[in-house]
Amino acid sequence: MEQLYSQIIDYVVKSGKRINQRAGKIKDIGITKQYLTEEDIAIERGIKNLVNKFNPNHTFYAEEENFDFNKARDVWICNPISGTRTFINGLAHYGMAVAHMHNGKVVFSVVYDPSMNQLFTAYKGKGAFLNGERLKIKLVKNNPKVLFHLSIMWKDSGKSQKMFELLTKFELYRNWNSQALSYCHLAKGIYNGLIIFSKDSFPDFAGSLIVKEAGGIFTNLNGEKDIKPSDRVFIAGDKKTYGELKQMVDKIFS
Repeated sequence: MEQLYSQIIDYVVKSGKRINQRAGKIKDIGITKQYLTEEDIAIERGIKNLVNKFNPNHTFYAEEENFDFNKARDVWICNPISGTRTFINGLAHYGMAVAHMHNGKVVFSVVYDPSMNQLFTAYKGKGAFLNGERLKIKLVKNNPKVLFHLSIMWKDSGKSQKMFELLTKFELYRNWNSQALSYCHLAKGIYNGLIIFSKDSFPDFAGSLIVKEAGGIFTNLNGEKDIKPSDRVFIAGDKKTYGELKQMVDKIFS
């Protein structure tokens, strides 16, 4: 499996360096959905080919052409470009996210931000890393920085507005860029807590392991550490900040 992990990482980095030259110069080709490029499709197909070549019994779940989740011992979850709108507009912080789930648990993930040349990796039980350097989330006792990542596709404006109002007690940030990178920035220490209201869960499988292996807490709305494709609300942070955020989310969704 280590050989495939290395191949996936190499492919993601190579693809990232290529698409970074096209950022801001590429068209949105989405018809049934908004924010889709030929690079989203090409990257997803390339990663799927690597997985199929390694073992055709592994299943593949991804955003563009492989959105049927088929349970198996080994499942690969791919968000070929997390933050496609950002990529199309030529802005920083879009990325590729890939996760390997074995027996229902994510055991490997990679997220690459080509705009910053930052490679985030995580291996279950072995840690999370940024360009090979170990990541460790620190406990913040006072004035945590909290990111509220609200998808532009989120439908329940009432709940999102209530969430925003509750979060104003913190040093609050908003972000519509790469969802996968939001987790990475938490693990890196830019933020101390994170709430995501999402349109899907493709980037969250990869992000979950990076947070957990960096020493943070990650769950879905129900407090479960191992998420499902149908999940749309996610909470993460250091132990103290996570606890406060989870109480707020529970209040809104109760």
